[in-house]
Amino acid sequence: MEKHLLVCVRGDSASSYAVRFIKNFFHSPCDVRITLFHVAPPMNSWSKGALAKGRNLLDEIRQWFIDNSFCDESKIDVKSIHSRGNTAREIVQEGHKGMYDAVILSRQAQSVLEEFFDYSVGSKVIWEEVDFPLWFCKCPEELARKDVLLCVDEDAPSQRIADHVGFVLGDNPNHDITMFHVHDSREKGATTSEDIFNITREHLEGNGVAPERIRELVVDSDDVTKAILAEVARKPYAAVAAGRGKHDKTAIEKLFPRS
Repeated sequence: MEKHLLVCVRGDSASSYAVRFIKNFFHSPCDVRITLFHVAPPMNSWSKGALAKGRNLLDEIRQWFIDNSFCDESKIDVKSIHSRGNTAREIVQEGHKGMYDAVILSRQAQSVLEEFFDYSVGSKVIWEEVDFPLWFCKCPEELARKDVLLCVDEDAPSQRIADHVGFVLGDNPNHDITMFHVHDSREKGATTSEDIFNITREHLEGNGVAPERIRELVVDSDDVTKAILAEVARKPYAAVAAGRGKHDKTAIEKLFPRS
C-alpha cells in the first residue's frame, strides 16, 4: 500500500536530510508519495519574495529526488505557504489536514544556546497535539543503515507505533525489526515481556511483515532512555521507533526543555 509522507523543508543544508533518508530507507522510493512542504516567514514588507524563494527550493529538491531515485515526478508534490506566526503549528495543521501517514522533519544542527533553550521547530512540534507519526532525520551517513529498533511496552502508544512500523515495513524487505523491551525488575505484577512481544508481533505480521524478519530483545534496566541509547550505540539501526503518549509540560520543562 502506498504511503503518503509530508516532508518539511527549510532553507538550509539540513533540508536534504529527510529526502536522502527516504531514498536510502525504502526498497523503492516509488512505493511512497511525497509532499514537500515549506513554511515561509509571515507575510510582511520584510518577507517579499519569500514564498517564491521557498517554491524554488522545493522545485530543486523535487528535481534532485527525481534525478537520484528514478521516481516518477507524479509521485512528488510541492506546497509552500506563509506562516501566520507559528511554524510548528502550521506543520501540525497541514499534517492533520492532509491525513499523511507520517510527517518528516530534518534534525537541526543547534548551537549550545539553541540546544539549551530548545528553540527548534521539531521540539515545538512534539509538544503540539498530533495524531500522526513524526520522523526526525539526521544527516545521513555514506553507507545507508539497515533495520529498525522498535521500542515497546504494554501501553497504547507503544502498540500504535508498532502498527505504524508494520505498515511502513510490511512491503519493504530491506529492513528487519527488533522488538526491544526494557524490563525493570523492581516493578511487580507488570505485563511480561512475552505478552508485550506477542501483541506487538500481531501488529507487525498483520501488516505483512514476515515472521523471520522479527526478533526479540529484552534488557534489564531502570533507565529506559539509557538502555535505548546503549542498544543504538551497539548496532547502527536505520531508525528507532517509540510511542508517544499525551503529556503536558511540567513547570520545570517549560523553563528548561528536555529532548
